[in-house]
Amino acid sequence: METCEDCGFAWATVPAEQVGPRTLAGTTAIAALLRRESTTGLLRPSPARWSMVEYGAHVRDVLLILRDRCIIGLVEDDPGFKPMYRDERVDLGLYRTDTIESVAAELEATATMFVRLFDAVDPAMLDRPVQYGFPNPLARTVGWMGQQAVHEVEHHLGDIEENQRTLAR
Repeated sequence: METCEDCGFAWATVPAEQVGPRTLAGTTAIAALLRRESTTGLLRPSPARWSMVEYGAHVRDVLLILRDRCIIGLVEDDPGFKPMYRDERVDLGLYRTDTIESVAAELEATATMFVRLFDAVDPAMLDRPVQYGFPNPLARTVGWMGQQAVHEVEHHLGDIEENQRTLAR
């Protein structure tokens, strides 16, 4: 069974009917943490770690991209996707003007948009194949992209919680 070596997440353990509730619960928790950390949310605990706001902005962007990729996967036969350039978004300063409140609000809105779309997908369409390039190019499905949304949200919620603990010391 495929698992994340960092957080232990197992994609196959997330049935389609849990994608929405877990995505919404995780993004609600991230937004709440960001709003509580008004002074430390913009700080990086180390040069190797993103700030809480950068993690939140990353999750927001992932959900937007996964939403579009789900649509493409439903319409096109076996599509492939360009990378999202996650590190470059941070390195180029594209999150520089994001505020805690803007990221929290956009994350909640984006999660709602993603879940509404994913919940509308005919269950028979969840097995449609896509070529997903991260972390390595592999054949995936539209359903797997829903599981990936849960993974991204829950994994980075853990990163934000870790930042909170580190910065509180």
